Amino acid sequence: MTFRWTAVLVLLLAGIVATVTGLQQLSWHSIAALRWDALRPYAVVLAGGMLFVEVGSRWLSIHRIAVGAIAAAAIALATGTAGASLVVAWIALSSYVLGSTVLTVWTKHPDNKPSALIAMLVGAVIYGSLIGLAAHRPVNYPGVYAFALALPVALGWRHVCAALMSMRTFARSKSTSWLDLLIVGVALLHFVVGLMPETGHDALASHLFIPAHLAARHAWGFDVSLYAWAVMPMMGDWLFSLGYMLAGEEGARLVNVGFVLATCFLVRELVLWAGGSRAGAKWGALLLLTTPLTLLESSSLYIESVWAAFAVAGSLSLFRALQRDGQRAADIRSAAILLGGALAAKAITLAILPGLLIVFLLRFRAWTSKASAGRFARALGLFAMVGCIPYFAAWVITRNPLFPYFNEIFRSKLWPLSNFQDSRWTKGFKWDTLYQATFHTETFLESWPGASGFQWLLLLLPAVVLVARKGKQRALAILFVGAASAVITFQSIAYLRYIFPAFVLMVALIAAAFSQSEIAWPTGRRVLWIAGAFVVLLNLLFLKSGTHYADILAQPLLSQTGREAFLRERLPIRSAVDVVNKLNLDDSRVAVFSSPLGAGLHADALYPSWYNPNFERAVTAADSADSMAKALVLAGGDYLILDSSWGTSAQRKLIEEVSDPVTAFSPIAVRRVKDQYRFAQELLRNPEFATDDGWYLPPGMSSRRADGISVNVTAVATQQVPVVAGRRYKNSARSVCETQPTQGRLQVNWMDAKGRFIGTNIQVFECVAQATTYSMEVRAPRKAATAVIYASGQTDIPVTFSEVSFKQ
Repeated sequence: MTFRWTAVLVLLLAGIVATVTGLQQLSWHSIAALRWDALRPYAVVLAGGMLFVEVGSRWLSIHRIAVGAIAAAAIALATGTAGASLVVAWIALSSYVLGSTVLTVWTKHPDNKPSALIAMLVGAVIYGSLIGLAAHRPVNYPGVYAFALALPVALGWRHVCAALMSMRTFARSKSTSWLDLLIVGVALLHFVVGLMPETGHDALASHLFIPAHLAARHAWGFDVSLYAWAVMPMMGDWLFSLGYMLAGEEGARLVNVGFVLATCFLVRELVLWAGGSRAGAKWGALLLLTTPLTLLESSSLYIESVWAAFAVAGSLSLFRALQRDGQRAADIRSAAILLGGALAAKAITLAILPGLLIVFLLRFRAWTSKASAGRFARALGLFAMVGCIPYFAAWVITRNPLFPYFNEIFRSKLWPLSNFQDSRWTKGFKWDTLYQATFHTETFLESWPGASGFQWLLLLLPAVVLVARKGKQRALAILFVGAASAVITFQSIAYLRYIFPAFVLMVALIAAAFSQSEIAWPTGRRVLWIAGAFVVLLNLLFLKSGTHYADILAQPLLSQTGREAFLRERLPIRSAVDVVNKLNLDDSRVAVFSSPLGAGLHADALYPSWYNPNFERAVTAADSADSMAKALVLAGGDYLILDSSWGTSAQRKLIEEVSDPVTAFSPIAVRRVKDQYRFAQELLRNPEFATDDGWYLPPGMSSRRADGISVNVTAVATQQVPVVAGRRYKNSARSVCETQPTQGRLQVNWMDAKGRFIGTNIQVFECVAQATTYSMEVRAPRKAATAVIYASGQTDIPVTFSEVSFKQ
């Protein structure tokens, strides 16, 4: 036994001791995720899925993964989500064809063909970038998205045929490894969890809110006065929008699961690239799938699944581009596009880039030639073009490319001159961080202990020893980039979700180290496999420890009625949102006095939190019913959602005093601002026409009367008033037609800050001999700065207006 193997065994023993010690110190009874009633549905799905796959594989004589796809299709049919599953498969196929086309269009050399997975992810970056650009305009409709997905498939049918033939060949291959069976079984767990209704906080606050808003409003407002995060990088949200637009919530959630599974395939490619065996690659995929943090990412719409897939795929492409055996143009370009996509998904990608840059510099012989330097320079431009889109948009809108972060540096007037930061988590990487992250995970994540997985204490350090020798530069590159990104990120914020790409890279490192062909010592190989099996068992036992959302229940899966009942019981605010959508026909803003879980609202939400500091200040300062009503009305709110536990009792009492109840889903209530507080402030000067002050009358118009003003379709009176985009107003008029009946008109024209016409609201009414009041409620459209109020007839017959009002 060599010195290296002695060190490996010592480190394994130390890891076992640390793991056993940590397990003994846990309060097992207090960890809800470990209880049998929480794990039983997982055990049923895992056992049932593995049994189905094994029987189907033997009966049909096809690969276990192919049978797993059949099992997923059967589950989708049983749960009514077959359409969503097909949409996600369509997105994957279209992305693959688009990515393959883009990566091969510059060169016809046969060696430049990218892998199918890399091509698919490149296509996904392109789709996400296009949606991000389209989100600025009201052009986001299901038909537009469907056309964008159909076009590559129609034009690139050769790629489609090649993909189908490859899948057919793969399905007919044999699968003899029990690792395949476990991988498919755990993957089906992730798939079933993805079919459950969304109940995650971050998803309902933003990552599902944005796709639902885009589908309902056909554009995203990028309005930081409503949502402080409105201009943050959103590549993940744009791709969720692709699934949501065509298949609703299930489509978005399955897109997320798809990226998690794609990341597992990336582990396989990394392991094989680093010199590991196929069995080792499967171990790596299984380790990642069974890590509780991975289930957290697939159980709710977090964007780390998208971000990690792009970051890891971009790193792998860059590694390949720097190989000694020559550069492939497709690798260089895919690295640029994918790393740009990662940057467009999350700014913390900047923590990954230093490690990649150092690897790039160390491999200087691969790019110092004139031709190579030119290729890498063009790739750098491509990276900047893809990655900087959201930051440029943020700078144009707010003058801070990282709004609201680092505002002490960029000094946007739209946010206080202070650096926004999350103070819930610690900073720094210490000598015992691996132990603390394993058994005190709640200090690094909203979770129970064990959520980070058990491979870090048991397997990571032995793996480092195994690859720390000459000839293992590829594995060392993976180690260096993963470790550097984790350490750099933790210097800013010690939060596990933000190092998910590092998790993926380190899992690939472990799998590559433990599957080296040079491991000729049979006892050592068996020890490593036993340690790996022990880690997988612990990860499965703690699988739910990372998430509060990953329930598996038959009721919401098998029927729409069961789904609605589940949400009413588990998250009643979602039922309240559905009610508000049915009542709030003109999509006026909705005040949400609850956790900011407004996903699905067709209107903008008003959150009294850091999301909307102005509204928060107005609500906090309200000390009377009148001031609370003013805060709601001036913000544009009409309907509101109130949680019985929100705020203080005095605040809730004021809100209840100024609003009427509509319906309730305890503890959530839907209410409406009382009419006496709505439209209480008159904006027009001289609304009763006592004088001409404020009104514009055409030259020569002399239609003033003692009881008002006489107008018709050509002789009209107008007045301009400033308005706030999104706010509701009430235009009313009192008129009489004494000589003969005719038609009058209520009209409001909307203008932007430069005086350009935006749109108009018109309501024609029948004017009669008795003085009658007519009214219409309007909402100022986006970018409206001025309203032009009309006193006008609809015909040549005169109409007498005794009053015209425009109130907010």
